[in-house]
Amino acid sequence: MNLNFILAKTLQFVTFLFFIFMVLVYFGLVLMLALAVLWYTTKIITLIGLPAVIAVAAGIAALGYVGLTLTRMPLLYTLILEVGLELVNFGQTQVKRFDPIVEKAANR
Repeated sequence: MNLNFILAKTLQFVTFLFFIFMVLVYFGLVLMLALAVLWYTTKIITLIGLPAVIAVAAGIAALGYVGLTLTRMPLLYTLILEVGLELVNFGQTQVKRFDPIVEKAANR
């Protein structure tokens, strides 16, 4: 094994990790938006002076309303899913671009 092969495989792995991280961040942020709706609705209603149990129930209701609104806009959640899948496909093609370099370095 030569240094070029090790370097090419290492950079391919780093690229793979980078895109895995980006996909996890993207879908994590989508999930965090739902949590943010629940959190801030609960905080606002608690700030008004209602008990926490009522505030959490209202927060869940607000989250359900946001979910209902999203299901009535199928183009929006389809777009969000397709952007994530395009990010996965883009990462896969970028990692595959290292294959000729790795093969050339391995045959040396």
